[in-house]
Amino acid sequence: VSGRAARPARASTVAVASLPARERVASLSAAVAVALSLGAPPPALAKLVNVTVDPATLTTRVCADPRAGGVPGTATYKAKCMEIVGVATNPSKERVYNADVYGSVRDAANDDVLNSGRVGSIAQLEPGPNDFTLRLTVATSQPLPLKLKNFKAQGVTTVLNASPNPYDDYTEFDDFGAQK
Repeated sequence: VSGRAARPARASTVAVASLPARERVASLSAAVAVALSLGAPPPALAKLVNVTVDPATLTTRVCADPRAGGVPGTATYKAKCMEIVGVATNPSKERVYNADVYGSVRDAANDDVLNSGRVGSIAQLEPGPNDFTLRLTVATSQPLPLKLKNFKAQGVTTVLNASPNPYDDYTEFDDFGAQK
């Protein structure tokens, strides 16, 4: 004998035990449903999809308008617009959105053209192979041709509706500069 007094049964256990069988089952079912809903993680809203980029299809070319958009052509910095063209394969059975493309882009002297590994993004990929074009701004001092290596992409199966970057602006304008 330990000297401790026996603990009385919990009130909730006694209350459930005193219920009729049908109500006990319903009560137990409700408790299990609540416990499962509280402990289970929320369902995934979008699946992450790894997209393959075929290295044999990657090529570069000067843009139709070779002036680099958004870069002032000054005496100290001259730039040209280059396009990377290739085929990306979406292995899933669903559309993939916002596929970020990563890879190494170097000039003919083996110097980096980009400081980061992110080259650009593809807005939408249907299941299977898809042609894509990415635009880059390249300094005119960097010798061509560009060397493209280790390209891959990753996207999601749901449209993302907002960017966490406060400087992204998705406002559309007409041909005369007026907001649509």
